[in-house]
Amino acid sequence: MFVLGSESERLFPDTHAGLHLAQVHAFGTAIVLLAIWALRWWRPVFVDDVPARRWLWAPSLAIVVVAIALADYGRISEAGLSAFAALALGTLFIAFGEELMFRGVLVHFLRARWGELTVMLVSSAVFGLAHFLAGPVQIVFSFLLGIVLYTARRVSGGLILPIAVHLLWDLSVFTSFLTTDPAEGSDASFALALVNIVGVVAILALWRKVAPKQTGSVAPVSEGDRA
Repeated sequence: MFVLGSESERLFPDTHAGLHLAQVHAFGTAIVLLAIWALRWWRPVFVDDVPARRWLWAPSLAIVVVAIALADYGRISEAGLSAFAALALGTLFIAFGEELMFRGVLVHFLRARWGELTVMLVSSAVFGLAHFLAGPVQIVFSFLLGIVLYTARRVSGGLILPIAVHLLWDLSVFTSFLTTDPAEGSDASFALALVNIVGVVAILALWRKVAPKQTGSVAPVSEGDRA
């Protein structure tokens, strides 16, 4: 993923470049799927049983709207449908594989040990650090995106929404690199980063209102990070 309009080290001027991206990330996705199969973690990876209040749809939907609105449709037109479709396929494998790993396997693993606030922060931090090759700015903004993607998993009850948000974010930014000349960068990067920050601030400020209110005579949870 790329944020804040930093110059890409990878361009997608033709179908071959997009298919190469798809091939690389399809291999990584296959490894994650094999690990899930070996561990028999299909349900806890794909289905989330920890509920969240419906207001948490807002940060994810805001990213979706901005990503669709600010994709570089001029570059898409210039590159052609074939190049765009190949890039979309590659981006899909990125989103699917990373969400399987970070919002699927890692979240399930951490939940056996910590409360939800810690799970959110640790899984997002690992997600951020996984982008270290892109530099410190990318680490920070991947961490922030990870927080929204974690809440997307909870509020939607699974991985489909976080995969969709991740896919649209990356694809919106990547459309600016459907060229041999990346000088102009991405118009979507700054707007997506800003929306992401606002969403994260809201999530952290309203953390106590993330989980639905308990009903009946259930004893209150004493740990502050269990929302």
